[in-house]
Amino acid sequence: MGERVDKLVAEIDALASVTNADDVARLEELAESFFRLPGAAKNLDVWFRLYERFPEDDAFGVFWTILHGIEAQPGAESFVVASVRRKPTHFPVMMVNRLLNDGVGEVDGVDLLELLRDVAANESCSASVRKDAENFLDHQAGRSD
Repeated sequence: MGERVDKLVAEIDALASVTNADDVARLEELAESFFRLPGAAKNLDVWFRLYERFPEDDAFGVFWTILHGIEAQPGAESFVVASVRRKPTHFPVMMVNRLLNDGVGEVDGVDLLELLRDVAANESCSASVRKDAENFLDHQAGRSD
């Protein structure tokens, strides 16, 4: 079983494109296979590495499928926070907002609103990711009014 997960992880890590139709089709197959495996939750970091390699893409919607697969896994929150701290990109930053929407304010001692503030102020992030963080902060502020 672990050998199967390792093979999928290696293939996901080896993807060179998420815009080529063949690569996107393969990514979709890999995601379907990955999330069906018991114990997949231990290897969620592979998806965050993918998001970090392709920060401006959505793989023709496949990144949304992956997001939903991640969110269904136990312990996913720790991977989300680690990714945003390592290299903030669109989907993990959005996942922080979704956690906040679900009433989760802290993960592993990290305040999620403060994490979004850090992203919004981080000049090394892309302008679009900083803007996402700002919009999510505005959204969260509006929820408490």
